Parts: sequence; structure tokens; C-alpha cells
Amino acid sequence: VEDHAMALFLRSGLATLWLAVFLCNATGSAPDDVASPALRGAAPTPAPEPQRNAVDAGAPREDAAQVAPPQPITAEAAQAVASPPAPEPLQEVGLEVPTLAPASEAPTMAPLVAASGLPAAEELAETDSPPLSSCGSTEDCLQVVDTFLEGQPRTSAPRAGLMQTFGPTPQGGGGPCGQFCQLRPECVADDCRFDPYDSAVAAIYFTRRGKLEDARSILIGFRRLLYASGQLELLRSAYKQSGVAQEWHIDTGNNAWVAMAFAHYAAASGSQCDAAAAREIMQKIVSETSCHASFGGFTGRMRTPHGGYRATEHNIDMFALGRMLGETGVMNEAARFVREMHGFDSEHPDAYATATSGEPRCSDGKIHGMPIAADTQFWNLLSEVDPDPVRKNVSMEFAMRPAAEGGLITEDQDIIGGGARLTGVLFTTAGDGAQWENTAAAVMAAGQYRAVYGDQPPEVTEAASAMHASLKYQLGKYGAVLGSVRGGNFMAYHSPNPPAAFPGGSATGIGWTYLRYPHTAATAWTGLMLLQANPFLPPPQPMPAAAGGWWCAPP
Repeated sequence: VEDHAMALFLRSGLATLWLAVFLCNATGSAPDDVASPALRGAAPTPAPEPQRNAVDAGAPREDAAQVAPPQPITAEAAQAVASPPAPEPLQEVGLEVPTLAPASEAPTMAPLVAASGLPAAEELAETDSPPLSSCGSTEDCLQVVDTFLEGQPRTSAPRAGLMQTFGPTPQGGGGPCGQFCQLRPECVADDCRFDPYDSAVAAIYFTRRGKLEDARSILIGFRRLLYASGQLELLRSAYKQSGVAQEWHIDTGNNAWVAMAFAHYAAASGSQCDAAAAREIMQKIVSETSCHASFGGFTGRMRTPHGGYRATEHNIDMFALGRMLGETGVMNEAARFVREMHGFDSEHPDAYATATSGEPRCSDGKIHGMPIAADTQFWNLLSEVDPDPVRKNVSMEFAMRPAAEGGLITEDQDIIGGGARLTGVLFTTAGDGAQWENTAAAVMAAGQYRAVYGDQPPEVTEAASAMHASLKYQLGKYGAVLGSVRGGNFMAYHSPNPPAAFPGGSATGIGWTYLRYPHTAATAWTGLMLLQANPFLPPPQPMPAAAGGWWCAPP
């Protein structure tokens, strides 16, 4: 799902070197588009051991000279798990490859887990889970979402600009396992990420919530970046708080979501200027990513040698955008590609495959061993890009199976937060641990399926209900929805022997992990779930005629 993973796959001779270099990471989290929602703006390509291997070169991180054996913690330190002190910053080092012990000799965290008093891996299955608490009524929960999003740091003046992707470390941090659990207190890394995708989802949430000024404050930040040169330049994958690009890739999915945010706001406010911005972004994407191969569709990345792949997720985004703006040509091209992806992977004949290969550009070739992504199933259903009832039935049946049976439904235990058992979905079939942004989309997709296609098996309804309760639990417990409830940091994620208690967050299965930080996209998606506001469907109000252009941008 992230394009750096595609680059590693296509240049497999460098994969070992990249992995060795980034094994010195101690904490951090790879981009959500880290895409978005998922296969957001990056090529989804597997590595040889997808759950714990390559890490996105652009991911924020702390660096440590080498993986040293952890020191046992004291009983007093273990008691302080609920409010650990902020860790000392780790020293920056160069790209010297560390010398690692063989797996059989590598340090483990077992002594730390024992000292903490928390359950060991083999005890987790026998640990009773307390009843799930909740954030209260729907309105109570929506106010929690409002408060978190309104308080997130921005790229410019307070309450204006792009939102920070991750929030400050929650109570309990990453757990009581020393250097394997230390998380930075403010966000994932020194240069906190500000992802356009996360901010776009938040803007759509605010619009559908009726908080148009909050939505507009985000769109102002978008326009300052889009039209900084006096003409439209599509957005990069991520920015620093200063507004300088942190990741320089230009991704189709991210920019489609930004255009969708403008479209939702334009319809709600009647703003012709914002309708024009949405249309200009769409036209720019189409001009740079259209494919004329047999499957049609749009490529995932622009201006890069390895951006010629086509992802199902990106084409779902483009279909939704084209539909909002009445562009049937864009809709048809995107829909044609998505239809071709159903059963494209012979190992998963009931699912929509994640992507095609990227070399040569617009190739219809397969990526063998590519995991199936959650959003290619759930966003697919929400967008109505391929409304065939047979394909929708088998896709949902596949996705809503337990992970042990080849599906995406999984259970995590919030060990650090008190032991609650939570139900969610994997990021991909090769993932490990629930990813909550996709979980909110899965709940919405189950409701959409029931409304459009009729009844579904009781186990699907039960899973959707459990996921809904798990998201409301997090809002009540943490004041936000987390990237993962699982402890540990990047060092734990890369450890050859991570205990189940602190594995280093929720691994995507395609080269990075989500750590235990409040997450803007997951929280905004949960807000949309509570509002029952499907972001892929055209806004309830009519779209105004587009008028204006770059001159609408603020000074």
C-alpha cells in the first residue's frame, strides 16, 4: 500500500540493505497513506516476511545505535505503567548497519513482562475481559470526536491548516518494557506528520457534522499548499508543521480525498470557488494518471519511476470523486478497473485484489503474494463502484471472516489500558493487530450492505456490533481512537522475539506498523460512522457550479 514498499519489491536486491538500515529504528509509525485510509498513495507490495520486515524509508522514527538487551525494570517502574515518565530522546546516529545477534540469542522482553505484572502471551487467552465502557450517547461520542480534532496541532495558525496525523502518547504509553516500549510524548517523531489524507477525512467529518468553519479552516490550509506557486500543484504525501513537505511523493488517493473534501464543503456551503478547486484537482489527476491498458483506471503515483501501478483503493477514490462532480468518464474508467480486480488474485478468488504491478507503467501484471487490503473490500462497497450483488456478497463474506479462517476480523486486548478485548479488522490479510480506521469503515460497510442487499449472516452483524462498541470504548477511554491498542515501538516491531503483550503496534503486513498513538484518520472515520455519513457518496446537497480558480486561494 505504500509506494516505498513497491520500490523495495521491484528492487529486491536492495531489500536486505534497507531492512538492515532501518532495524535501528526505536519508535515511530509509517504513514497512514499512510494512505489513506489504507492503500493511500503508495504502491502496495509485499516483502518476503510481510509482518516484520521492511520499513518505509520515509517513516518518522527515533534512531538507536543498535538493538541492545533491555534492562529489567523495577517493581516501582512497573507500577507506574499507567503514567510513565517521558523517555529521554535517543541519540541520532548515521546509517551504520548494526550487528544483530542470531534470533536464538536475541534479547527478549520476557523478564520485563514478568516484572510488569501484566499477562504473558500464553496467559492472554485465559484473561477475562471487563465489560466494555463507552463514550455515552451518540451525541456524547461525537463531542469527544469534535474535541480531539479541534485540539490537534495545525500546519499554520491555531485552528487553521492541515491537522497533525497522530496525537500525544495516551495513558500507559507503549507499555512497561523499557526501550522496546518507549514512545515519544508529543507524536510519532520530532517532525510530526501532517498528512493531507487524514486532514481531508477530518474536513469531511466537520462538514457533515455541520461545523463548516472547522472544515473551512482545513481547506484554507489545502489551498495555501495547492496554489502556493500561483497555479495548481498537487499535494505531497505528508508535510511538517512548517508546511515544508516531509514526503515528496504525489499520490492519486491522497489528492482525490482532498478534492472530495472540497466537494463536500462546496455542496454544504454553496461555495463555487471550492467546487472549482475540487474540479481542478480531479482534472490534474486525470491528466497525469490515466491508463489506456485493457483494465483502464488511474495509476497510484505521479512523477516517479515506480508509480505506474494501479491500486484498487485509488480507483475507488477516483470513482467517488467523479460521481460527486458528475464526470461519468472518470467514473467509468475507475469502475472498469475495479471490476477487473475482483478475483484477479487466484489465491483470493472472492476478494478484490489490491493492485497491479507497476512496471511497465499501466501494466496489467499481477503482484504474486500481494496481501488483500481491507479498504479494497469495505471502501469498495461504500462507494458503490461495483454494485454487482454476487461480487459484493462474496467479497463481504470473505472480509468478515475471522483472520484465523483467512478473513480480516481480529481481536486485540487493550492490556495497557485495563484488559478490554476489542474487535477490529486487519489492515491486510498479512497484518497482525486491529487497525481502527479500517474498522470504522467496516462497520459502515456492514450497514451499507444490509441497507442495499438485505440480511447478512448473524456472525457478520455480531462482528459489526462488536467493532462499533470497540470504537466507542476507545473514545470514552482515550478521548480519541488510537492507531493501535497494542504496546511496543518500532524496536519491538523489528525484534525477532516480540512477546504478544508488546509487539510494536498493529502491523500492516506490507512493511510498517501503527503504534499506540491517537490517530486523526481513525477518530474522524469513527465520527463519520456515528453520523452514518458515507464519505464516498455524493453530498446530500446539490453541487454548485464551479466558478473561480487559483485566485480563490487565500493570501
